[in-house]
Amino acid sequence: MAINGLNKITDKILSEAQAKADKILADAQAECDRINAEYAERAEKIRSEISTEAEKGGMEYVARIRSTAATSKRNLLLQTKSDLIDGVFAGVLEQTRNLDLQKYNEILIGLLSAALLEQLESEETSRNLYGEEEALAPESYEVILNQRDRDRSGKTVVEGVQKHLAGKVSAEKLARLTLASGTANIDGGVILRCGSVESNCSLSILFAQLRESLESEVARTLFDAR
Repeated sequence: MAINGLNKITDKILSEAQAKADKILADAQAECDRINAEYAERAEKIRSEISTEAEKGGMEYVARIRSTAATSKRNLLLQTKSDLIDGVFAGVLEQTRNLDLQKYNEILIGLLSAALLEQLESEETSRNLYGEEEALAPESYEVILNQRDRDRSGKTVVEGVQKHLAGKVSAEKLARLTLASGTANIDGGVILRCGSVESNCSLSILFAQLRESLESEVARTLFDAR
């Protein structure tokens, strides 16, 4: 649920980024053309000034100037494209943080539900491997949010997960899901603490994972056929 919602936001940001990408890349190409012209002028000046005896050495210098110009152009375009991709993902993260409260809470509930189910599955695996005594469940599953989200969404998110997982997880385990008294210095999202184990589902971690899978697609969308 949470990932699908974020993918929709990513699509929206990509659409909005098209015009910006075209403008920035056009400016970068213009700068590359200026660099090429500058180096070509310098190379021609050297060519006209060198004597016949020095022609070989001069032409080698001209070749080095052209190589430097090509490298400058390539580096400028690569940096520009990298900055644009950074901007897309930063924009998606910021839009997610500023979603309508109900939609944002749905994302938090989805993230926390997935983290809790994964934790319970891990506990079940431990019990099967090592027996009940070696796999005692924690006394509580603590939900940690940043200060803003705790103040406005903490209770809603915990109750939302309990309702969402009712029938899938025992009532006894769901009753252990509690809102932590402290907060975390995260940009959004949630951390689930189970004893000494923490599942970090902060937005920065989530978007780092999304970027690994989506960066190539974002790059193709922004730069192909340009």
